[in-house]
Formats: sequence, C-alpha cells, structure tokens
Amino acid sequence: MNDNEVITAVMEQRDKVHSHTSVDQIISRGHTIRARRRIPAVVSGLAVIAAATVVLGAGLSGAFGSAPSTGTIRTTAFTLTTNANGTATLTINPRVLLEPSTLQSDLQQDGIPARVTTGSFCSSDPTPAGFPQVVSQASSPTTVTVTINPAAMPAGTELSFGNFQYSASSSDTEIELIDTSSYTCSSAPPTPPPSGEGVLMIGRGNGIGEPAGS
Repeated sequence: MNDNEVITAVMEQRDKVHSHTSVDQIISRGHTIRARRRIPAVVSGLAVIAAATVVLGAGLSGAFGSAPSTGTIRTTAFTLTTNANGTATLTINPRVLLEPSTLQSDLQQDGIPARVTTGSFCSSDPTPAGFPQVVSQASSPTTVTVTINPAAMPAGTELSFGNFQYSASSSDTEIELIDTSSYTCSSAPPTPPPSGEGVLMIGRGNGIGEPAGS
C-alpha cells in the first residue's frame, strides 16, 4: 500500500475512530515511521561501501609496502643508487670537489650512518670488525664504485668518508668503519688501511680512480 492509499483509508475511518490524536498527527507519524524504517538500509549500504574501501586501501598499502624502494641521486661529484636488495651503490668522481654535507645527508637518507669530511679523516682504534661485509668495491677507468650493505653494519658504528682534494682533478677518499662513541679525526693525508679494515680510493691527476696499491 502506498502513501496515498494509507491517507485515503485513514480519512475514511476518521469518523469511526475516537482518539485524542488528530488525523494529521497520525499521518505525520506514519511518514516518520516509514522514513525511519528506510534509514537502516541506507546506513547499512554506506557501511558496506566504507568497509570495501578500507579493505581495498589495506590491500593497496600492503602491495606497495612490500616492494623495496629504489632510486638514484646524481650530483657532479657522486652518484648514489638504492638497490632493491637493500644495498646502496656509491660512485665517486675524483675529478670533482666533494660536498661532504650533501653526501652525508644522502647516505643517511638511505639508512647508512656516515660521517663525511674533507681535508680530514676520522678513525677508531681499534677499527670495528666487519668492513668487508659492509663495503665491496670495483674500479673503472674514471671512477671508483663501492657497494654498501647497511644491514651488515655492527651496532654502534658508522662509515667514515675522508676526502682529500689535491687539485681540481685529483683527490683521495678513504673509507673505514668507526665506533660512534670512540674516534679521532686527523688532517694528515690518508694512508692505505690494513687489509680488511677499510679502503683508500685514489683519484689521480689524469682522472683515473682506483683502489690504493693497484
């Protein structure tokens, strides 16, 4: 029965019904009750839509969160690439003056605790163990590239990068692990560290970068 039929029936019976409630109030209440009965269905529908949205959002979040982030930062002095396996590959151009604060900030954004200096080098005595697991290297005709695994860094350590610029096209960079609570810095030119404790990258005047001793 629709609203019009309800109203007609009520009007026909109004003379037979003795009530303190007017016909208009009865009709008004009838509309209110019918309206209220429709509300749960609407709310229920909205709840289903909201739930579906939450599930979809969670699914997308899980999908994107499961993929490792990768990316590359390029400057004239270095290139830092974040790899899918969690490591980072750093290539230093020995022919360009290094900005230590820029490199240090970029390394830390990649989850690599680092102290980068120019004209000085920081080291610990004794040198923390584990450098070969943290840093591996490969040379090319113009640069030296190191791959860094931050997950292998012992607790309480960071990588020390000391860059010494001798001319516009020549620089040395030494890398070692240091104890963050115990280290000293020196302005003396770097010397090759003991095997397995670090790496000295030599940038010669002709622009060739290669490990010390090669």
